Amino acid sequence: MAESQSLVPVAAIVDLILGFVTIALVRRSGEKEWVEKFAGLLIGWILVLKGLEYTFTSVMETIVANEGLWIIDSSNNLQDSFFRFAQRTCKTISILLLVFLPFIYPYPILQRKWNIKVVTASICVLSLILSTISILTDYRHSDGEWFMLIPGMMILVLVYIRFLLMEIETGENSHRRMSLVAGLLLIAMLGEQMTYWLAQVISINNDFLARFAVEWSLWEPSTFGWLGTNLVLSMGASTILILLFFESWRTYHMGISGFSIIVYLVGIVGFTAGIVDYAIMDTVRSCVETECESFPAAFEIWYDFTSETLVYLFTPLIFMYILLNFDIIDSDASENRWLTRIMVILMLLIVSSSVIELLQSFLPVPEMISSAALAMVVAIFIGWEERIMTNLMREGDTVSQKLMEMDELILLKIDERDYDIMSASMASVVFFSLIICALYSAVI
Repeated sequence: MAESQSLVPVAAIVDLILGFVTIALVRRSGEKEWVEKFAGLLIGWILVLKGLEYTFTSVMETIVANEGLWIIDSSNNLQDSFFRFAQRTCKTISILLLVFLPFIYPYPILQRKWNIKVVTASICVLSLILSTISILTDYRHSDGEWFMLIPGMMILVLVYIRFLLMEIETGENSHRRMSLVAGLLLIAMLGEQMTYWLAQVISINNDFLARFAVEWSLWEPSTFGWLGTNLVLSMGASTILILLFFESWRTYHMGISGFSIIVYLVGIVGFTAGIVDYAIMDTVRSCVETECESFPAAFEIWYDFTSETLVYLFTPLIFMYILLNFDIIDSDASENRWLTRIMVILMLLIVSSSVIELLQSFLPVPEMISSAALAMVVAIFIGWEERIMTNLMREGDTVSQKLMEMDELILLKIDERDYDIMSASMASVVFFSLIICALYSAVI
């Protein structure tokens, strides 16, 4: 049996590759409407920031030789390190990008010529302010930024419900495109929290948070930060319950779909996780009542194969599916097609090899068998490359085409330089934020 391996380095590689390739492909998609181009840049930078966040996390894991969730405590000197500050800064900026994405895609609330300028300026200013405040307050108010996600989540949920009801009422499959992309974005944003939905409903997540506050002695959240953590858990729980209800209703009227199966799987995982969490409550409360007891090995394996796998491996694949299937990037152009194919095959191979390695970490599988399995996966991907690409590519109208048919999209003439300015601004903000982290870690 191999030693358990962390998925964080794999997630860093996947997100960085997918993020930079997405930004490059969006810049080559000159004929796309502003909705797709703006959304593509936002998604690309979200992936880049998540990749940087996981990179710094991976470095800290390597330093302390610890693959657990809480890797910074009073037993090591990483609490004042550049890597800790940089990791939290990248997380904050990525959350801000998630905050503004629902206002642009799939149903653009902001439809003005100045929207790119205003959104870019808002993200940059808030990133610098929140990152600096977080560093100076030792992250006591960290996770309070989740409050800003409430309007965006409400927009996505309302878009999902509206177009799902329209599909059931009219029977037009084109409405499914809008509800599908809204639902996928909800899972991509809150997938991890969705797997804790039952634990949140029966109010045992607070016991886990209390354990972490004791076990991880440096985590001393303020009331605002604690409320932010509970808020995002509640958003995940309420969102998956909404998806379960309406997907069940749609399945009754229209039949089951691939997205319905995904929603049911996430719901089942969350239900099972809630039961498992309840079963180990004595271990969870041991930190508060006596001394911390270790979680059972089976619980760690369950966590690796559910929440961790969803966050680190499947979330970037969901974003990749949205980019390709909803034609955000012009993958049909000759200069883009080869890069798109390389990106897809590379992403699938990395994820597949990581899953095989994860299985090998707790199953007594010889290395020769795992190598043979990986070779089979490579052969399948190469042989079915055309079929995989065909299934991932656009199957219907883009979001902008659907909204134009409904006369609900303003065709804005946005200067191409605005997109370049946005990317340059994001790169500058990330650079200067990391400089602040480096300077602060050097002087304290």
